[in-house]
Amino acid sequence: MYSDNRPCDVCGAAVELRPHERLVLNEPDDTVDDRVCTNPECPSNQGEDDAPTP
Repeated sequence: MYSDNRPCDVCGAAVELRPHERLVLNEPDDTVDDRVCTNPECPSNQGEDDAPTP
């Protein structure tokens, strides 16, 4: 079973796991879910192409 409970790498807040929202699925070494920071002020939630990943 896959789990990733570590906090956000950018701000340290809790992270929520959500299904991938990418156009290309089933990449060989990809993770099961996307990590999404629960802090709305985190730079990873700014929606920019170069935003850091949590």
